[in-house]
Amino acid sequence: MKQFKLLVLAALALVSVTARSQETEVQYTPKTGDYAISISAVPMSQYIGQFFNGALGNNYTEFAGQAYIGNDVNTAPFRKITPLMSISGKYFLDKETALRVNLGLIYQRDFTKTYTDDDADHALNPFSQKKVIDTYLRKNTGMSLMAGLEKRAGKERLQGIYGAGLLFAVSNRIDKYTYGNAITDINQAPTETNGGSTAAPLNGFVYNRVLENYNFAPTLHAGIVTFVGVEYFFMPKMSVGGEVNFTALASFDRAEYQELEGFSTVDMAKKEWTELVSPSSNHLTIGTGNIGANVTLNFYF
Repeated sequence: MKQFKLLVLAALALVSVTARSQETEVQYTPKTGDYAISISAVPMSQYIGQFFNGALGNNYTEFAGQAYIGNDVNTAPFRKITPLMSISGKYFLDKETALRVNLGLIYQRDFTKTYTDDDADHALNPFSQKKVIDTYLRKNTGMSLMAGLEKRAGKERLQGIYGAGLLFAVSNRIDKYTYGNAITDINQAPTETNGGSTAAPLNGFVYNRVLENYNFAPTLHAGIVTFVGVEYFFMPKMSVGGEVNFTALASFDRAEYQELEGFSTVDMAKKEWTELVSPSSNHLTIGTGNIGANVTLNFYF
């Protein structure tokens, strides 16, 4: 009996030593050759907050990294639509150094149809209810790419991160209009409902309207991004991080133009032409701001 008790105690001691050994062998932080992907935690935190405060219309639709270019369509140089969400990844050259890549893509297509009175039929019958269709097509495309080097400080679960990278982005927007009522010798200013004739008539024209609008011509962005932040590993190979960016970004706009059509009182016929809206321009922005992934969830493999 005494020997059995000694055997049980020895087994328990062995299990305890083994468990402690395994605990000390758990790898929380990344090592050489590891890969990582990062997603933005901002949409998730907003969802959780709204869930507990009873906000209506709460939904969670974004699951990705956050691009290094904002999407403010009203403020230069970010007035062009550019990627908001992105794919963000890292590769560790050693446990303190990693290559970081952030790729953002966007494609948006909005196609709207509206009814307008059929001018030809209405001329024959003032009470006519016949309609034709105007269309409006808007396309936004863009991409951003940041590649850089990340360094780490700290050997425990809480680590500081810092680094820098090069940023390149391009964005473009085109608006196209079609009209159900054509411009003719008889109908020189046809009815339309999709907003294409908002421009004032030019000299020598009774009426003019836009066919294609390149007021959002391709914009190029290039610059340097530096970042500093912290990362905490709450589980092995899983962490939450926060960082702030300091960015110097140059943006270059091409000349903006549009294609129009109208009825000329000089030639007494419909004409089509291209009109320059504004010359090329450029912008330089230097400042701090969370235009990158300011709060992230990180997964290591």
